[in-house]
Amino acid sequence: MKVTVAQNHSTPDIEANKARVAKLVEEAAGQKSDIVLFPEMSVLEFFPRVPHKYEYFDLAEPIPGVTMAWFQELARQHDIAIVYNHYELSREHLCFDSSVVIDRKGVYVGRQRMMHLSEEPGYNEKFYYAPGQDTYHVFELEGWRFGVAICYDRHFPEVFRSFIMQGAEYVLVPTAVAASEPFADTYQFEMQAAAVTHGVYIAMANRSGNEDPLSFLGQSMVIDPLGQVVSALDDKPNQTLTVQLEKSTVTKARMMFPFLRDRRPETYGAVAAPMLWSGNHS
Repeated sequence: MKVTVAQNHSTPDIEANKARVAKLVEEAAGQKSDIVLFPEMSVLEFFPRVPHKYEYFDLAEPIPGVTMAWFQELARQHDIAIVYNHYELSREHLCFDSSVVIDRKGVYVGRQRMMHLSEEPGYNEKFYYAPGQDTYHVFELEGWRFGVAICYDRHFPEVFRSFIMQGAEYVLVPTAVAASEPFADTYQFEMQAAAVTHGVYIAMANRSGNEDPLSFLGQSMVIDPLGQVVSALDDKPNQTLTVQLEKSTVTKARMMFPFLRDRRPETYGAVAAPMLWSGNHS
């Protein structure tokens, strides 16, 4: 199976953003890729960098909606599955950061909402989004199973574990990581460790370019289940990277590092328990 990560730059001009995305989809299809992943807020500017502006709520759209229909037509036209990130308006009139999965025939497969929200300079997510409350979905395309860990979700090992316990063989990670944020220093090796400890490929698509006050890191990459970076991009915007995934590599990794075999779930009760903020360590 071939997976493409697309590293695009966006501005407030949505139609211009769509034109860049369409070109990257065409490029991925030209590489005979089976699926292409786009970064967080795929055809929108990264508005959470701006604190507390009510007008940005107007960008939210339902699923299905106009933007999803546009991506469905792209998938049909180029015979390629697409995973893009969407500012979702739910039936309850709540807004979510969601990634939408569309197969190569343009059929809507499902969506994953971001479950953990960040709140720090440049990332005012708790104002613009509600946290996902449903579950961690695993999707199947082209005979491969995968999950989608959206940006901040990638820091939580429970997310990856939830995917592999449902049979995921790779995880797609759409992000908006800026060069100025603390996570930039751990961006690569954190995902290498996650790939090894969960025995999965990780394909990460990051934003690139400047959106004042943020300068996005780029460096989209694919990591194999042995923790090796198969290939990576630099910081330049509007590029694609296509990598062949091999099921034999997943098998090899899970035999070399048999963490699934050696799990002790009966001892993990504290992992899902609420944190007890107490000074008593006895």
